[in-house]
Amino acid sequence: MKKIIPIICFCISMQSAFAQDIASVRQKENLTFPELLVFSKEFENYFSSKNKIEKIVSDKRFLEGPVWVKALNGLLFTEMNENKIYFWNKKKGLSLWFEPSGYANGLLLDANGNLLLMQGNVNVTNETKRQIGKIVNPKSNKKITDFITNYEGKKFNSPNDAAINSKGIIYFTDPPLGLKDGDSDTEKELSFNGVFKYEKGKAKLLIDTLSRPNGIGIAPNDKFLYVTNRQSLLCYELDNNGDIVKSVNFFDIQKVYDHMIPSTKLGSKAWDGMAVSKDGVIIAAGCGGVWFFSPKGLLLAHIQTPEFTSNTAIDDNGDYLYWTAGKLPSENGGSCLYRYKLR
Repeated sequence: MKKIIPIICFCISMQSAFAQDIASVRQKENLTFPELLVFSKEFENYFSSKNKIEKIVSDKRFLEGPVWVKALNGLLFTEMNENKIYFWNKKKGLSLWFEPSGYANGLLLDANGNLLLMQGNVNVTNETKRQIGKIVNPKSNKKITDFITNYEGKKFNSPNDAAINSKGIIYFTDPPLGLKDGDSDTEKELSFNGVFKYEKGKAKLLIDTLSRPNGIGIAPNDKFLYVTNRQSLLCYELDNNGDIVKSVNFFDIQKVYDHMIPSTKLGSKAWDGMAVSKDGVIIAAGCGGVWFFSPKGLLLAHIQTPEFTSNTAIDDNGDYLYWTAGKLPSENGGSCLYRYKLR
């Protein structure tokens, strides 16, 4: 298989894009978290900067994988350590939706509205299903069935996050984050940490050169695949079959680091999950909050948070952004679920 070597993306055409310079941002060091900082007027072409940020769930250990489920008229999200899936909507508030989840991380709806679960992200042993499970018709059913179970007869590491294109092709990442000893774990069966696509009943390996593939998203025109890997936010051009053609210089990641206020750096620059709006805006979690990029890779805005931000989701109407944030699984403390009205 031809290996795809990622390029850390630097775009040199963005120097005039910022409505605020670094100095003016740093004047706001004493923020009331979380707070939206807008760097480009283009943000208003997509969303409103005048709405409030709401904390709607708190004091959970580690939240992940938010997905809006139209059939339920609400948001599902995982609590990895508790092995549970929770449900929230404005009318009913918070409730336990399902357990055990198979230590699910990311969640995704397939083209038929079935719920896919990236299983095996905590307490992985040789008895743990390191796979993608499926709940058919989650409005009336809560039984998990096996879906994508292996690659060439070998167990996955711990499927983490997934995205789907307009043709129903599923893309997913498979880092070793659920394995206690990571790459050196005795239960690890694959020699790489992969990015896969799934169609017609078969998983195909697309990338095997990333150390920690994590979050994943796809452009609404199906032409670009976005993947996070440690400190990198990567972009790949896709052909009409949904396969990778090449790496693309897209995001100016240094601009992100330049606009991080010191109190939000949290000692790392790690990226995690993401959502992509119907207009193609990439909304990525990590690096001290939530970051908005235009379809051309321009940094638009940043929601500063005092916690590690793990993943994002948008409701079906594009009205609200949801994100999970809190302490890392290895740390003591609680996690929260937030939302922000986009329009």
